[in-house]
Amino acid sequence: MLVLFTASIFAQLLYISPAMDLALSVYEPFFISQPARPGEIGLFRVMNASAVIQIISFEVAPAVTLDQLAVSTKQAAMNERSSGMIKIANLDCFFRWFSIETSGRIVQSFQLIFLRLGRAYVSSYFAPEEEFYTYLVPALLTVQSLKSPTWFNHVDEKHGYKLMVYEPFLPSELEEGEIGSFIALDGTKVGYIQIVQEKLPKRMKVDEYADLVEKNTLLKLNQYKLLSSRQNLVEGNEFFWRIFSFTQNQMNFKALQAHLVVDQVAITLTYLSSEENFEQFLPAAIGTIFSFKM
Repeated sequence: MLVLFTASIFAQLLYISPAMDLALSVYEPFFISQPARPGEIGLFRVMNASAVIQIISFEVAPAVTLDQLAVSTKQAAMNERSSGMIKIANLDCFFRWFSIETSGRIVQSFQLIFLRLGRAYVSSYFAPEEEFYTYLVPALLTVQSLKSPTWFNHVDEKHGYKLMVYEPFLPSELEEGEIGSFIALDGTKVGYIQIVQEKLPKRMKVDEYADLVEKNTLLKLNQYKLLSSRQNLVEGNEFFWRIFSFTQNQMNFKALQAHLVVDQVAITLTYLSSEENFEQFLPAAIGTIFSFKM
């Protein structure tokens, strides 16, 4: 029997694996499905869609390292787009982005791999290319929600917020209008997170504010294209997020933007990178952005 609790206060489900060795928050629109294949300890689907999150676990020898596990789980059919390391719940994790073409159809995937207590865990989000960005944020929120004591490594007393800054992001010098600025570097690859706030003339719902930002700012960007958007309740905060692309100075950019409204103050957190580098820093950007607390 799967152990399952409805966390109604957070509008998401707490999933605990059959062996009670893994606990995750499952974010809408994913729902818990019954694992059916050997080694599966978790399976999550989206109603009327092909997107799926699969978690498998297996024993490994004590001498096996995370690097060795990453190599052994790579398949010849994978077209790897980016990969790297991220620390989640004090665990060193390896992630990779890849695509697989089968029968003329392209399936994209994000995979998170880690070792714990003599076992390997491989969490994979799969979706057809046309669905991938639609469910990407709740998929990454789910696979990265490994449980640990809540702690924050960046506290801004001046502006009254705190968050967990995931490596390789580091605080950077603030520009005018910013209340937070972070930069990630990996060789020639660069990613930015910017936090701004706005005093509202009246109380607004977060989706109303997000709509105003899109109409007044984003639609003015050159070749603006909305790739996906949704609302998700994360640890008590209602976020409206969107992923979009645009061009500037003949360069192609992608961004993840999340809005949060607290009383009559709107907070906007934006992760921005070039189109080709966007995926490299997105896991760390999602961990950082959605850890925001006033």
